[in-house]
Amino acid sequence: MSNVPLTEVLEALIDNHSLLNVLTGLECVCGEKAEHIRLNWQDKATARQWDAASRLCGNAARKVAV
Repeated sequence: MSNVPLTEVLEALIDNHSLLNVLTGLECVCGEKAEHIRLNWQDKATARQWDAASRLCGNAARKVAV
C-alpha cells in the first residue's frame, strides 16, 4: 500500500471523478459487499448493515450537487 493518507486519496478521487460519482461508487460497493456476505457467509445481520450503508451513500449521492 501507498504511504499517501486516505484523506488525500479520497480528495484525489473526488477531484478526478466528482463527489457524486464517488458516493455512487461507494453505494455500489456496499451493496455488492452485502450480497457477497449474504450469499457466502449467510450472515444476514452484517449484510443488513452493508445494505444500510449502501442506502446512506445513495441518499447522500442524490443530495449533492458537486
